Amino acid sequence: MALAVIASVLLLAFANGANDNFKGVATLWGSGRYRYATVLAWATATTFLGAAFGGVVAGGLVRVFDGSAFLGPGVKLDPAFLAAAALGAAVAVLLATRLGLPISTTHALAGSLVGCGLWAFGNAALNWPALAAVIVLPLLFSPLVAMGLTFLSSPPLAGWLRNRSCVCMTEPAPQMIQLGAAAAASPGLFPALRVAHRADCNRGDELARWNTEEIMHWSSAGLISFSRGLNDSPKIAALALAVGALAPAANYFLVASMMALGGLVAARSVARTISRRVTRIEPVPGLSANLAGALLVGVASRFGMPVSTTHVTLGGIFGVGLRHCDRTNWTLVRQIAMAWLVTLPLGMLAGLACYLVLGSFS
Repeated sequence: MALAVIASVLLLAFANGANDNFKGVATLWGSGRYRYATVLAWATATTFLGAAFGGVVAGGLVRVFDGSAFLGPGVKLDPAFLAAAALGAAVAVLLATRLGLPISTTHALAGSLVGCGLWAFGNAALNWPALAAVIVLPLLFSPLVAMGLTFLSSPPLAGWLRNRSCVCMTEPAPQMIQLGAAAAASPGLFPALRVAHRADCNRGDELARWNTEEIMHWSSAGLISFSRGLNDSPKIAALALAVGALAPAANYFLVASMMALGGLVAARSVARTISRRVTRIEPVPGLSANLAGALLVGVASRFGMPVSTTHVTLGGIFGVGLRHCDRTNWTLVRQIAMAWLVTLPLGMLAGLACYLVLGSFS
């Protein structure tokens, strides 16, 4: 049965990658400047790195999603319970992915754990206040915070970028060497970097020149993808770690690999929804959404707060839509919000069904 737990956890990691990997780079593809394959490769690499390092800085999330936060640290969870919880969450996420709806793996997994717990231990064993405090409240408020940060930060960020349009790597400046009473110029060793206004980006001494906005946009997309992997991998690996069949490092490597694979082969449907169908995403507002999301997810990972990267990143995109209400598909926004509402009960039902099936074989 330990093998069933590991297989279910890896399926959940695959489902997570398919539904979640592109969310960090959605604003890049949504800007219309870059190819899907290029953006997806960046998302895959940075998500894998974040997921592989998940156990180093986000161990608090393992203690939340191994079941002890909801059922108490003294409750012994058998392998059938752990496998069913992972499999139920995977079923919910894969169904949403098939429909092109971006949902929260955190929500689905929490719901699956609760569904299995209700059947195995009864209502009295569940710690409902902990569920509300640790899961429900962060998931409700995080998209609102991301939306507000994106909405408020876009204008000042656009003003800042107007005066810093390029980053230039210039030829090394000559260095003066004192030779007795005389001084001689010696070629510099290292090139210098200059952040400049558009009018000052072409002096003639540039070895290379980059657009500041593009650097920040790609960097922020990579940062939020890294943060997403960092935040999600401990939640998924927690169930396999509870079995103890593999070393922690091996667990995280396998989870990170399956998250990357899921994104590579099955991300396009959700990618199209969040990048192209919600609202038109211009580069600077998209950058604002990414910076807000990376900040919130990174802080949450550090302090063991299970915020949904889906809710955070989509909250940022909704914040972009608030500034352009006339070109935002609010019908789709309502559909996504409805999918978020049903994720928890769907996870509960899927987890319960899987537990009934797997329990009959244990």
